[in-house]
Amino acid sequence: MSATKITLLKSVSIFQGLDESILTILATQLKESRYDAREVIFREGTPADAFYIVDSGEVVISKALGPMNEKTLAVLGPGSVFGEMAFFSDSPRTAKASVRTGSTLLKIERADFMNFISTEPQAGLRILSGLLQVSMDRLEQTSRELATIYQTGKLISSGKELAVIARSVMDELLLAVPDAGKCAFYIYNEYNQDYDPLAAPDGSLEIPEFQTDLRKIKSSTEEFPNLEVFKGAKSLLTAPILKNDKMLGFLALWNMERPGAFRNSHRLLLLSVAGQLAEAIENIKHQQEERDMKRLNDSKMSY
Repeated sequence: MSATKITLLKSVSIFQGLDESILTILATQLKESRYDAREVIFREGTPADAFYIVDSGEVVISKALGPMNEKTLAVLGPGSVFGEMAFFSDSPRTAKASVRTGSTLLKIERADFMNFISTEPQAGLRILSGLLQVSMDRLEQTSRELATIYQTGKLISSGKELAVIARSVMDELLLAVPDAGKCAFYIYNEYNQDYDPLAAPDGSLEIPEFQTDLRKIKSSTEEFPNLEVFKGAKSLLTAPILKNDKMLGFLALWNMERPGAFRNSHRLLLLSVAGQLAEAIENIKHQQEERDMKRLNDSKMSY
């Protein structure tokens, strides 16, 4: 098992470049744990006494927003580390960690890692520097996502026409996810029972030039299919806009040149923005209908 642990450590960014002799010592500090699907690893508010490496499966990091509501902050796969703040603060855990599928994790307890640093200070400080960089990257990503969600919230509540809001929301998404390159907002048309691209009044919205088959899109709160919908995209993210299990439309981000352009954090951001739109889109449409009716009545009164 030691050789397997060393192989895993070599794949993790914070350990890359360390001598195999150092990794061998570190591997002896790793404690393996197996978790069943949806099992909790640690809860928000519990003592932070270790950090973890995902060997297999998926780990969900979430934050409680109320007694019955949680927000997913990240979904981590093999080679990811989490819980690293245990080595920078004595504060309790600020989020919950649970497994989405059956998973195997390797845990390094604070006391064991401190002993490792005392015997291998140079390697220990290098690992701590890597853990700090992981935390800073996540903080930067979270700040960017919060700024995007704040801006999209302001746009949605602006009272502007839906097409204008759509254009601005897509601009915000492209700023937050620069690797996307392309973005589209499709809305369900009840009259032709199809998904129509929602363009700004000046027609500036770029719609995919490659073939699409929107009939393949199904309503799903778990996994929204994002393959074989946009032909030709090297990387693609989609998020359904759902309200009361009714699909009102969907958002799409894609890259025509590079596979693997998106991370789980990008997917979660797109889902969050889609959720904002789901809450507001019917109200926006209602307001638009009222404006149209007022224009119609005003035009009748002018004759």
